[in-house]
Amino acid sequence: MAKQKHVLNVVTRSETGKGPVKRLRAAGHIPAVVYGKGEAAKIFYFAAAEWEVLQKYELNLISLKEGEKEMLALVKEVQNDFIRGKVKHVDFLEIRRDQIIRTIVQIHPGHTAPAGTSQGGIMEQAIHKIEVECLPDALPESLEIDISALQLGESLHIGQIPMPEGVKAVSDPELVVFHIMDPTKEVEEETAAAGTEEAGRRRLWRFRRRH
Repeated sequence: MAKQKHVLNVVTRSETGKGPVKRLRAAGHIPAVVYGKGEAAKIFYFAAAEWEVLQKYELNLISLKEGEKEMLALVKEVQNDFIRGKVKHVDFLEIRRDQIIRTIVQIHPGHTAPAGTSQGGIMEQAIHKIEVECLPDALPESLEIDISALQLGESLHIGQIPMPEGVKAVSDPELVVFHIMDPTKEVEEETAAAGTEEAGRRRLWRFRRRH
C-alpha cells in the first residue's frame, strides 16, 4: 500500500506516422499520447530504459515531466510487442489533483497466512484488482489486505475490505476476493456429483430395457 511519486521524463514530438515512430523505437524511445478532457491530445516520447526502471512498481498514477513543466496522468493503456518483448506505445490520461478519479488498483494478500491454512485449507484469490474512486493524492499504489483471520471455508468480499482514507471501492461489494477452500468438502462434492451421475446412467439403462 506504499505510495510514492513516480516521475517520467518526456519530450514533445512534432512528427507522426509510421516512419518517425519507427525511428523513435530504433533509437530506444517509446512513443506516447496523453489525452485530456476537452483538450487536444499531446504526443510525447520517452526513454524505454527509464520506463523499464519504473516497471518494478505497480504504476497507475505518474508525473510526466518536460523541463519545468509537469503533468499528472493515469496510465491508460500499454501496447506491447510480445514477439520482441518490448513496449510499443503508451496512452495516458491527464488528470487534475482536485478532481476525483476512477481507476484500477491491484490487490495482494498480507504477509501473514490465513488461520484456515493451518487446518489444511487452501487460499484462493478470485480477484486481483478492483476499481476505486478518490482524489489523485489519495490513490494507493496497491492494496495489501490482512486475511490472517480467515478460517476454513470463509471468504472475504470487496465490501469487507478496509479502504484507505478518502478511497471508495466502486466494484460490486458482493464479489469474493479471497476464499479459504476446504479440500475435503471439494472431494465430498465431487464424489456426490459422480454418484448422482452414475445413478442417472443406471436409471436410463433400466428405462431403455423396459422400452
